[in-house]
Amino acid sequence: MSDMVKLAEKEIFRMEALRLLNSAVPVGCSRQVLEAALKKLGLDTGELPRELSWLQGKGLIRMEHAENRRLGIERDVYFITSEGMDYLDGTGEDIPGIGVD
Repeated sequence: MSDMVKLAEKEIFRMEALRLLNSAVPVGCSRQVLEAALKKLGLDTGELPRELSWLQGKGLIRMEHAENRRLGIERDVYFITSEGMDYLDGTGEDIPGIGVD
């Protein structure tokens, strides 16, 4: 696969992840929900942890660890940040590496 195709896939993946998190405001999405939704869009989720880390590093999303020891539930929940919302609205700074329609 060419480098251009790989880059385009990453950009699409990142944009779709941001859109999903934007639609999940204010409750956010667990990694499992994000993975299932991205798979339904036909995207390869093999690099999901890496891509979520990239988006966090750019300040577009944040992660909170949630757990209920009594129920034995433990999840990482992701939320879009105000910077991520601004980016989707077209009012934030341009960030190379995210596809724009």
